[in-house]
Amino acid sequence: MLTPLTYRTIPGRHVPAARRITALVPGLVLLSALLWLSHDLVLEDRIVLFRYLAMAFAACMAFITPHLLFPDGDKTLILQINPSPRRLFLHHLVKLRGIWLYGLAAAAVIAFGDSAAPGQDFHDKTRLFGTAIIALTAIMLYALYRFVTIGASSQRWNEGKAGRRLFETLDSVGKSTPADAGMFPTFLSTILVTFAGMMSVVLSAAIPHAVLAVLPFVLFLGFAGYRLGREVRSYDRLYYQSDAFYDELFTNPATGTKESRQPATYESIYWVPERWRAAVWTQIVQLDRKRPMGRIIALLTFTYWLLIWLGTPVTWHAGWLLFWIIAKNMLAWPVSVSAVSPPLFHWWMMPSGDWMIARFFLQIRWTLALLLTVSTAALFSDSVSWSAVWMWTLLDMAVSAISAWLLTRNNEFAFRKRYA
Repeated sequence: MLTPLTYRTIPGRHVPAARRITALVPGLVLLSALLWLSHDLVLEDRIVLFRYLAMAFAACMAFITPHLLFPDGDKTLILQINPSPRRLFLHHLVKLRGIWLYGLAAAAVIAFGDSAAPGQDFHDKTRLFGTAIIALTAIMLYALYRFVTIGASSQRWNEGKAGRRLFETLDSVGKSTPADAGMFPTFLSTILVTFAGMMSVVLSAAIPHAVLAVLPFVLFLGFAGYRLGREVRSYDRLYYQSDAFYDELFTNPATGTKESRQPATYESIYWVPERWRAAVWTQIVQLDRKRPMGRIIALLTFTYWLLIWLGTPVTWHAGWLLFWIIAKNMLAWPVSVSAVSPPLFHWWMMPSGDWMIARFFLQIRWTLALLLTVSTAALFSDSVSWSAVWMWTLLDMAVSAISAWLLTRNNEFAFRKRYA
């Protein structure tokens, strides 16, 4: 009899379109910037650029792997299905697949993104891409091994069965640790994944023969595959141990929940007039529960400055800022649906026109961040003018006003037209 696990490890969940866009577009922009950077490079420079990519991938996997795997949002479903250890292992591979595919796409751009002579050195470019597949796969598997086996060691450190001499030494000199003892295996694993990935790149670069340069990555892949393969039979135990550890680690002691972000306080909305302050505050709290807006804005800012630092054309900067403005407004759509914003309650709270003004304040919450980002670019780069700073700020406010009108029209005004 076929089960949901016949075709997928865990049945997929619906992903909103806004979340897909905000996940895919930054990666596509970075790949485009990488293509522009490498389109006219010679083979030797492509090899050097790939080494930088492998080091960056190792650092990325060292930090992002525990956040992608634990605490598992599918744990309730997994407990009901009770999959085998092998399927739990495949479930984790699926969670890491996106970052791995992005890395391979970047490696393909570096290897084959040659507009000057696409057919020249094709054999060497293919070998470079093959080396990238082995290197990135080895780094991903080693990161998975380090973090999926971390539950038992973290428990020993937390119970004082490991690291006792370290803490006694610190106490003797009057020092204390900045984190819980159970966090030390996580710090150590982060360092080991970064170090192992980067050292494999360094060893590969030290081999003069191009064919033999892949040997460190092959050995690294064999080591990671062997260590991880030994744990597959008991993967269910490792999964539940590590998930329980990170589930407790990521619990916010202030709220007793898994929400790591503190909700905005009413006093922090001082910049909104009193008439609409309560409405704006409720919308911001709901939005922050669904979207880590601060992290998203930070990612948009970093990518914009990265595009300028890479020397990409001005049209790329404009396109990215336009995406920034549209994405910022699209991310507010989930809090405007009737399930989160009951139109009857909103109508009782204040008139529909006031809700349009409240949503406008909600949308311009990050306009100051956009203004400071573009102003910093204009201050340190000749590719951005000061007139463009005000143009983008006014455009953001105009799009925010249009978005607020559309959201209110589809919720409060539509309800009033239907029942009033």
